[in-house]
Amino acid sequence: MSPNAIITCFLMVLPILILFLIALFFSKKRSIFLSLALLVSTAEVIYLIGEKDEEKRMIMENIDTVERHLREKYPGEKWFIRRQEGVSLDHGGVEVIFLNKLDKGYNYYVQDGQVKQDGGWHEPGDDSEMKHYEEES
Repeated sequence: MSPNAIITCFLMVLPILILFLIALFFSKKRSIFLSLALLVSTAEVIYLIGEKDEEKRMIMENIDTVERHLREKYPGEKWFIRRQEGVSLDHGGVEVIFLNKLDKGYNYYVQDGQVKQDGGWHEPGDDSEMKHYEEES
C-alpha cells in the first residue's frame, strides 16, 4: 500500500471514529452521532466510487486516443494496449506492445488531446533498436 493510500484511509476513517467515540460519551444523542457516522461513511464510499469511475473513464479515453494515433502512425501493424501499471499514474498512462516485437513495450499518455510517448522498456540483454520509439516533436 502506498503512503498516499495509507494517509487517505486514515483521513477517511478518522471522522467516523471520532463520531463513534462521541456517541459513546453522549448516550442521549447517540443515535444522532451514529447517524452522522453512517452519513459520513456513505459519502466517502460514494466519493471513492466516483473517483475510481472517473479514473477508469480517463484511461478508456486515453486508450481510444492512443489507438487512433497508432493506426495513423503504424498502419498495417498489430499491437495490444493496456493500462500502464504503477503507484502514481495520474496522467492515465497506456502501455503498448507491438506484436512483431513482444520483447519491447512503449508507454504513452495523452495531454491536451495530443499523444506523447513516455519512454518504454525492453527485455534484459536485448540491445536491438526500439523500432517504434517516437522522437518528441
